[in-house]
Amino acid sequence: MKMVEMKKPWVQIAMDVTDVDLACEYAKMAVEIGADWIEVGTPLIYYGSVYVTGKITEIAGDIPVFVDYKAQDGVYKYFKVAAEQKGKIAVVLGVCNDGSIKEAVRAGRECGIGVVGDLFSVPNDKLLSRAIELEALGVDYLFLHLGIDEQKHGALKTATTGLQDIVSHVEIPVGVAVYDYESAEKAIKLGASWVAMGEPMLSAPDNREQLKEFIDKVHRLGESG
Repeated sequence: MKMVEMKKPWVQIAMDVTDVDLACEYAKMAVEIGADWIEVGTPLIYYGSVYVTGKITEIAGDIPVFVDYKAQDGVYKYFKVAAEQKGKIAVVLGVCNDGSIKEAVRAGRECGIGVVGDLFSVPNDKLLSRAIELEALGVDYLFLHLGIDEQKHGALKTATTGLQDIVSHVEIPVGVAVYDYESAEKAIKLGASWVAMGEPMLSAPDNREQLKEFIDKVHRLGESG
């Protein structure tokens, strides 16, 4: 496994688009405005193939690239190809069987790539226990992730549901996917090490201005804390 040391809080900008050329444009913008991590989003991987990671890592340079596979089975091969294309972090879905988590961790150790256990779709009453289990299995990071479909159909959770309990029971960094600055601020104040932002800001007409302001404001939370 390979932990990527970062000054808290850091900001991940997610390339959650389906067009590779557009994602490359957005990635260049993210580099220019001060993103700390750049994410190869799940939609981009589905539409552009796993090898889009190489295009994004070329653009990112020294900025770590986070590969959001949400991998579920046959996990080792996905992490291996991400590492070959110079990705620094890759994601396994935390609701998966422990065997898949162990394969992600094995890939992390052998290929030198950080392992994120994504708590996407874990029920509210299981969030803390699964977070503790994932840490014990060897993941490097945890990620709280409220999905678009969950929100659309009335999920009984928010972006930060369970966060405070998790950060008080684990030693590894915990990140949160957010959709606005207010939820980012709350996440950082509750102990998140980083936040990830993509849509709706990424596709906004004034995306550069919105995302730059978002990054700067999150960084200032660390200065004031």
